[in-house]
Amino acid sequence: MRKFLRILAVALATGAAAHAAPIPEKSATPPTMSAIAIKMNGVMKSLSTSHTGERTQKPQKAVLRDLDALIAALEKECQGCKNGIASNRPKKPAADSNIHGGTGGVGDLVDPGASEKEWAKLTPRERDRILQSMSEGFPPEYRTVLERYYRRLAEEQSAASGKPAEAPAAEAP
Repeated sequence: MRKFLRILAVALATGAAAHAAPIPEKSATPPTMSAIAIKMNGVMKSLSTSHTGERTQKPQKAVLRDLDALIAALEKECQGCKNGIASNRPKKPAADSNIHGGTGGVGDLVDPGASEKEWAKLTPRERDRILQSMSEGFPPEYRTVLERYYRRLAEEQSAASGKPAEAPAAEAP
């Protein structure tokens, strides 16, 4: 590609395209960069075979014309640009946010299950051990298994000491 650009630059510097008369555009849409590259490739092949005559100069002029048309189209597309960056500001401010009503409401009070009632009967030490194990990243499905395990440990320890497991006293803040 560098070789091609050098050859094209030399051709332009020698004035091969300097005398090009403006040719009216054939279509309203500018050519694509890939179409221009194909034309440039053809010019490069002609120049590499030392053909510098009219059949090489015409495509060179066409490439320049196409590049000018593409640049003009891009500049027109980006008229509101500053420093080459398009403005992403909205044309008008957004409307105020509104909170839409939903189907939610106050739910019915449900009696906690047996396992949730037993949670209150645990000693503070047992409860802390369970909470600590839950914060260690165990999956949620192991929660009941861990609760049962620690309860059973507490029951075994209380049976061995002869003391029943007691509910903790309410602490004043």
